[in-house]
Amino acid sequence: MSWKNRADETFVVAMPDTGRIVLEMVLLVALVFAGVLMLNTAAAIVIGSMELGLALFLVRPWSKAHGGVVGRAIAIVVVLLAVIAPTIVERPIAAAESRKLGAGITASSREAGDPEWSGGIVRVARVEPDSAASSVLRVGDRIVAIGGSPLDVNDPTSDLTRRTHANDLPDDTTVTVLRDHALQELPVHMPRVHARPPRFGGALSSLRDLASQHIVVAAAGRGVLLIALLFVLLRANGQPISSLGLVAKGAPREVLHAMWMTAGAFATVFVAAIPIAIAGALGAHAVQAEGTARSETLGTIAAQGSFGEIVVAMIVAALFEELTFRAFLVPRMRVIVGSWPLAILFVSIIFGAGHVYEGAIATFQTAMLGVFFAIMMLIRCRILGPSLAHAAFNTIMLLIIRIVASSHLVERLRSMQH
Repeated sequence: MSWKNRADETFVVAMPDTGRIVLEMVLLVALVFAGVLMLNTAAAIVIGSMELGLALFLVRPWSKAHGGVVGRAIAIVVVLLAVIAPTIVERPIAAAESRKLGAGITASSREAGDPEWSGGIVRVARVEPDSAASSVLRVGDRIVAIGGSPLDVNDPTSDLTRRTHANDLPDDTTVTVLRDHALQELPVHMPRVHARPPRFGGALSSLRDLASQHIVVAAAGRGVLLIALLFVLLRANGQPISSLGLVAKGAPREVLHAMWMTAGAFATVFVAAIPIAIAGALGAHAVQAEGTARSETLGTIAAQGSFGEIVVAMIVAALFEELTFRAFLVPRMRVIVGSWPLAILFVSIIFGAGHVYEGAIATFQTAMLGVFFAIMMLIRCRILGPSLAHAAFNTIMLLIIRIVASSHLVERLRSMQH
């Protein structure tokens, strides 16, 4: 039997009609990516309402497909949490205003020519327009204190995030920066947030603050909710969980296969870097600038949470991405376009687009990883191996970035260049 026939028998099982397939794909892509369109409260309400309406229409939690009263109640709760919770918790503009400085930061350190400083240091990677920081900070500034109090030397990024989101600081305070190797204390106006409902609004604010301090854990929680939504969608369709490649038989063997798949993922990134290197020779400055921005973004994420939090979050995030993009979307795209290779290509482009915030280079490399993991899924007719390999790849990459950031190796190399 050919790999195409085996893949069809495993993943293309009890598929709904084409119209429903399209709506399911629209729903999942919207839940993953539509957050960038929620630019204000009105947009968040409109988009969130459309997502919720579409999810209820597709899941039909009142249907007998979900079993008795308990099963239907679970389906309703899953839909509400999967659609509404991320909008409120991870997209603060949809719930209420949140106090913040308005600067993207990454861990940094002292450089040659700096005055003595024993506290923590963070580098300003970007400044949000119309924010408290917009008229005060510059990209490249290194923040060493807020309100006259030095940053925590062990975890300065989380410390600054926590203190600027809380209401402990006065409205008019100061931020101390290293600029041109000299300490400067700059006045900054960060109004406290007062207009909150006394109970519900305060709880939401606490959740948002917690999510901002534990980015990877918040992302993992969102992943769990969307995985649950996938399962109730399958149940509404009458499809078995095995149609996602989730099969208990042979699981230990898949763990072993995940080892060489992890090596294959690194090889894929290396191969994808070849055209990037060629492009770098033609436009070195642009490639270097994007690489620096990507390192700062990933460095900020890697600095969040403990080692255990990162590992758990990477496992959940990888399982969510493999179940959603490979096990769920690729077979549905195959039904629409009639070809596994084309289905892999189109879904991988969508998958890569989810990392566009890291730049064109990261988008291309991520799309290539999507192709690799999709091929592995179809060859094995299982999703466990690719999920574990994906989790291992992400964890290793983030831990490497975290170690490099904590050792301040990049800053030392920059100082040597100057």
